[in-house]
Amino acid sequence: MKNHFKYIIMSLLLGSCVSVELPGGKVTAAKDVEFSEPGGDYSKIKAKGADRAWQSSKTGNTISYISECGGNTDASLQTLETESLSALNKLEVLKTEEKLFNGRASRQTTSVGSIDGVPVALSLVVFKKNGCNYTLSYGGVEKQFNSELPVFENFKANFKAP
Repeated sequence: MKNHFKYIIMSLLLGSCVSVELPGGKVTAAKDVEFSEPGGDYSKIKAKGADRAWQSSKTGNTISYISECGGNTDASLQTLETESLSALNKLEVLKTEEKLFNGRASRQTTSVGSIDGVPVALSLVVFKKNGCNYTLSYGGVEKQFNSELPVFENFKANFKAP
């Protein structure tokens, strides 16, 4: 059952993050990103498409970040947010705030929806800095979401993009 939740959560967090590379525009991950790994019940997992990802052994909730540097596109923050939320069916945005994060404009969004009929919740931070797009995400089965939200808030507080 936990593997099923892992699949659902990873699909949610990574399935909608698509890089479009135009000719001459190579997309790479950011270098020199600083963060503190989530502690407690979280352990590092391999997640295709994410720079780093961790999953809670207690709830199955997942924290990850994705960076995309270079390329020839300059997507808006709203577009980055929309791409990340596109994996959710029956999407309901609970809260969106535009505020500074790492000294740059960001969109911080909390939403609920479903994947494969399972109710899930997702918290995102999207921002751009020095030619890179960043998406920090925390997601899980809706009934377990709030229990580890403080772990994600701590991760955000310690995340520093170059």
